[in-house]
Amino acid sequence: MRNVEIEFVSEQQYHDDRESSKLKAKGFMEEIDGVKAITYTEPDAELGKSETVIEVVNNNFIKMTRKGLYQAVFLIEEGKTHTCIYKTPFGEMNMDIVAKRVNAFIPDCSGKILLCYNLESNGEIIGENNLLLKINEI
Repeated sequence: MRNVEIEFVSEQQYHDDRESSKLKAKGFMEEIDGVKAITYTEPDAELGKSETVIEVVNNNFIKMTRKGLYQAVFLIEEGKTHTCIYKTPFGEMNMDIVAKRVNAFIPDCSGKILLCYNLESNGEIIGENNLLLKINEI
């Protein structure tokens, strides 16, 4: 298990509203059966205390599991759509994750993950998302 710092550079768009942000979090990375797993506590105070695990299944497939007040298992696989249940303190929502581009390059304990995907609910796009994670061993 190695300590890492993750820098998140994100951009979300919903209709004409565009929002971008940069955050950093400390966590750790380990490799289990060839799958790299990055675990960290969410740096977003809005989400409350929650833990996220990002598993790099392969260069084009990421599994992201969030535990806490907001819970979900996101499967983000390039060129595919996966359905998830997003649990919040206000109720549950079914969402589709339509992955346009997934590119994970983590040759060691440092690297990058690029995720470009749409979130859809009831056939309607509720968000277009671009997320770049820069991972560096510390």
